[in-house]
Formats: sequence, structure tokens, C-alpha cells
Amino acid sequence: MHVDHKGIVEAGYDRMSGAYLASKNPNDMATKEALDDIFQRLPEGAAVLDLGCGAGVPVAQRLAQRFVVTGVDISAEQIRLARERVPIAKFIKADMTGLELPYGTFDAVVALYSIIHVPREEHGALLRRIRRWLKPGGIFLATWPLTEWEGEEANWEGWGATMWWSHFDKETYVGMLRQSGFEIEWADEKKSGAETWMWALATRRSRQYDY
Repeated sequence: MHVDHKGIVEAGYDRMSGAYLASKNPNDMATKEALDDIFQRLPEGAAVLDLGCGAGVPVAQRLAQRFVVTGVDISAEQIRLARERVPIAKFIKADMTGLELPYGTFDAVVALYSIIHVPREEHGALLRRIRRWLKPGGIFLATWPLTEWEGEEANWEGWGATMWWSHFDKETYVGMLRQSGFEIEWADEKKSGAETWMWALATRRSRQYDY
């Protein structure tokens, strides 16, 4: 029987968006350090895409202080909250795997805690799509768990909604990034709350890798 995993994610975040937003720590050091790296690398007014932007806090909110930000999320309720909290940014309700954007549009793409909600068999194609959206030398910042897993949890964190995840392990993503035409600048293990994640910053390689 086919299960609509993306529908589970969409409905889950629609239902628990307020509780999820309340749980966000604006002073999370892993996020702050990674975003600081982007601030140091990009000029003011650079175009940045936030994939899986949620309610826009803290990532889009912070990026919009200096850059032109576009946020994308599958949840309509998350997009509504993001528009309220970061009115200067542009927000799009969409499945990131079906998003159509012009090639070479963005100076950076950020995807924190979001690609894990996409079926893992689609991750390679998504990385190649992200690469095409970036300008030559553009930055890609993303997070993944350290171990491979796929599954769902009912009443996640007691927020009254089911959530679903799908991901490979750290070594697999390092290889996928390289195969997708990225040059990895760093891939570190960072604590975020009670969990440790892989944080990777990569840059788009030359045009010969377009496909």
C-alpha cells in the first residue's frame, strides 16, 4: 500500500506549527556559527534560498537582515507564520523536490533539518537541482543526521502530530555532495540541542557538472 509520506510531513507541520516554533532556540550555537560563515562569505544583498524554512525563525529572520531571502516550505501554516515574522522575505509553499527555479539564481542555498523529510531516494536528484540553482561558486549549507534511518513517530514531541523522516548516514551524504558537483569546504559534527548532526558547507563546482 502506498503511503503519502510527504503528505504526513505537510499535515504534521500544519498541525503543530505553533508548538514547533515555540521550541526553536534563537541562540542555538551550531546555527549561529554556520550562518556567521555565510555572512562572512557573501556581500550584502546576496540572494539566499532557505529550503524548508518553517516559520522563518531563526534562519530566514537572521539571513534577511543582510540578504534577499526566498523561503520554501511544504506546510501552508509554516509559510503563513514565516510571512508574519519575516515580512521582508519572499515565501513559497512548495515541495522542494518539485520546485522550478531559474538556473544560477542564488548565491547560497540553506537547508537546515529539512531534507530529512524528503524520501531518501530523491536526495541525489534534489542535490543536483540545488546545485543548478546556485551561481558558480555559490554556497550550499545543509544538515543531516549521522546515521541511516527511515520511519515515523506518532505524536512527535507530544505536539499532537505524526512526523516522518528519511535519510542516509554522514559518509553517504559526503559522497553524494561530491557526485552532485559540490566541493566540500567542511563537514563537521555539531551539537544542536540534545542531538549531534552533520553540518556541511559546500560550493558549486564549474559548469562541466551541469546535468
